[in-house]
Amino acid sequence: MVRQLRTVVCIALMLAPLRLLANGAELRLEKYLERIAATLPERAADTLERIDGTPRQLLATRSYLRAGEGLRTRWSWTDAEIRAHAQSAEYRALIDETAHVRRRFEAQNPGYTLYANTEPRSLELQISRFNSNASVERAARHLHASALAEVLEPGYGSPAEAATVERFKRFLTGWRPPAAAALAAPGMSRHGRLRAIDFQIMKKGVIVAATETATVKRNWDAPGWTHRLQAAVAGSRFRGPLRAPYEPWHYEYDP
Repeated sequence: MVRQLRTVVCIALMLAPLRLLANGAELRLEKYLERIAATLPERAADTLERIDGTPRQLLATRSYLRAGEGLRTRWSWTDAEIRAHAQSAEYRALIDETAHVRRRFEAQNPGYTLYANTEPRSLELQISRFNSNASVERAARHLHASALAEVLEPGYGSPAEAATVERFKRFLTGWRPPAAAALAAPGMSRHGRLRAIDFQIMKKGVIVAATETATVKRNWDAPGWTHRLQAAVAGSRFRGPLRAPYEPWHYEYDP
């Protein structure tokens, strides 16, 4: 019994430095995020505070940095901007274009129709989905592990040093996930400015091909809905579908 206790104590003592090292690296990551957030537009910095956990915050920060100067112009509309757009000629043109695609699809596929959500995706909904999406979690975990290894590299300076923060920014913008997350970082979704529309296939009021990544091959590719939707969209102001990640229902709108 005494010998077993000594073994446990020895193992604990051996692991203690590793835990301290990992904890120190985690704290450094948080400091880097704070320093970078201070350089972002106010909307992006405020959004980061509403994202759960360091891994997801790192993933979102990577997107914001990669957007560069385009971050402000790509940012999702506010409630006031959404209300104003609903009264615009551009919105009416989108509604007309969507109706045209629906009529063409129905003529090509008797008994079936299209559902399209023509409401902008709010920032609140984007944050909620980003915080709960499994593909985001997987990509965030990979980035978090890589970031911990990065800041433990020899010669890495303090988060208080501007040069080191720039080095960490270069790491973030250059990092590539093993598989792309299915959602854009909150604020960056093209749905937030109605520059993207998701179509779903319906029959007698029931959705037969939904916007679910897990059922793409079974419900979209195998029955041929991917190509049939492409045929209905051809010649319109919609471009797509989205290739990475693969979403046969996702089309970008060019007003």
